[in-house]
Amino acid sequence: MPDSTQGPGRGSLRRVPKQERSRERIDEILKVSMQLIGQKGIDAVTMKEIAALSGGPIASVYQYFPNKSAIIATLYERYVEEVRSFVAEQIGKIATAEDALQAPAALFDLYYYNMRERPSLQDLLNAIQADKALADLDIAETRFQADVFYKATEPFVEEPLRENYARALLVMFHLSGATMRLALMVPEDEAAAAVAQFKSIIRAQATYYFTGSFPVSL
Repeated sequence: MPDSTQGPGRGSLRRVPKQERSRERIDEILKVSMQLIGQKGIDAVTMKEIAALSGGPIASVYQYFPNKSAIIATLYERYVEEVRSFVAEQIGKIATAEDALQAPAALFDLYYYNMRERPSLQDLLNAIQADKALADLDIAETRFQADVFYKATEPFVEEPLRENYARALLVMFHLSGATMRLALMVPEDEAAAAVAQFKSIIRAQATYYFTGSFPVSL
């Protein structure tokens, strides 16, 4: 499970920048890459195009990124840092079992609406899923987030249920990503129904672990 102080895939950069100018160059490369991904999709973006639009020779891109996969991995690392920030904020609000019950839906909403507002992130995550090494990083990050949530809510779960609760959280966090991708691909009314159904499922599961029984009605 990744260290909470680190991104999921450190080492994507060919060399770690030490000077401000180098960090600014990397930021510009990543900014342009994300813009191009949003406009054209990842498959259509080339290193040559990234170099041209980021204001430097192609050698200056390869100086930091050995290939396009490394750029994608670094963009993913930055996305993960952002996600961890709002996950930590929401988890920090959990003080009671009722807070814990409400938290999964609140987290999903933050995740989902963030993706809706930034379509290029959708292409980025699709690319992550298509690359075996990067998909493994994504699974590791899912484990990390589920574990963070588990540690914050474990006191509200009876001891005999805790092992199964930890497993259920991993599945729920994984399914939240799948549900989000489905909702972004279908018409809005169908997306709303899918999201509502998913929230109902995770609330029922959470209710069981926090109270020892499923809700009478969903």
